[in-house]
Amino acid sequence: MRLDDLRFFTRVAALNNLSAAGREFGLSPSAASSRLTTLERAVGAQLFARTTRRTTLTEAGRLFLDHTTTALSEMDMALGHLEAVSEAPSGVLRISCNMFFGRKHVLPHLREFRELYPDIRIAIDCTDRIVDIVAEGYDMAIRGAPLPDSSLVARRLGSNKRALCASPDYIARKGTPKSPSDLINHDCIGLEAMPFWYFHGPDGEIAHRVAHSIYGDSGDFAYDATVHGLGLSVKSISHVWEDLRDGRVVSVMEDYPIARTGDICAVYPPGKYTPPKVSAFIDFLKSKYGKPPYWETDYRGSRASEAGKPPSV
Repeated sequence: MRLDDLRFFTRVAALNNLSAAGREFGLSPSAASSRLTTLERAVGAQLFARTTRRTTLTEAGRLFLDHTTTALSEMDMALGHLEAVSEAPSGVLRISCNMFFGRKHVLPHLREFRELYPDIRIAIDCTDRIVDIVAEGYDMAIRGAPLPDSSLVARRLGSNKRALCASPDYIARKGTPKSPSDLINHDCIGLEAMPFWYFHGPDGEIAHRVAHSIYGDSGDFAYDATVHGLGLSVKSISHVWEDLRDGRVVSVMEDYPIARTGDICAVYPPGKYTPPKVSAFIDFLKSKYGKPPYWETDYRGSRASEAGKPPSV
């Protein structure tokens, strides 16, 4: 019985979908079914009740899952300890990161990281979905949303300040909003799952229910729509710092800063030790980003030099 078979079993259980788990492991539907059947023969029990649409744990499967999860955790810890005593960090580093941060702030630095740590292989899953790091087998994730109560360990990479943004073309056509009450007369771009925008007002936090003129399911969609002049959107400075610097977008309503911003953090499962490959990657990113990180300073210096005075974002 191979460790990969047990990892495959836990992914099928987490997704309740044999084909989806198979795709993660590079298996065709028939190969995924065959792999699960082989495992069931090895343990001598039916682990899942399968239909064409859903794969559900049986009572035996639930019992096996409890022990498998513990066994895999112990094995990962053992492998981590072996890695910790090796001369250099090594192995596959599985990372979850949203698309824009991965493209703008991880990918540009990977060549240098690989030159420093050639024995570490990188597997990045870029998604706006908040993954379950432990259940889905990630070594770490990079998150820019406020962290809920969690047992995960978090290391801060930088602040995640946000701004209400629009293209200069949109402002020329529709005017500049001055306060949240003005937004009723503007086109707003956002995510359907986030119906409120929160601002710091003179008397405390303001929760504004947004009537989205256009919305999608990803931050990249909202970004593209903003650059193309379709309306206003709330964007992370880390996402749009180059656009602010180069004038493709402008920040508005600066007297009402965006609230509930949180930090950009690297998070990973707790344990008695931190795998060297995780520590190496986080320390490397922190060294490349700086303190404060470059996305908080690059666009400020450019705007200040052009305007002859400090900007107020």
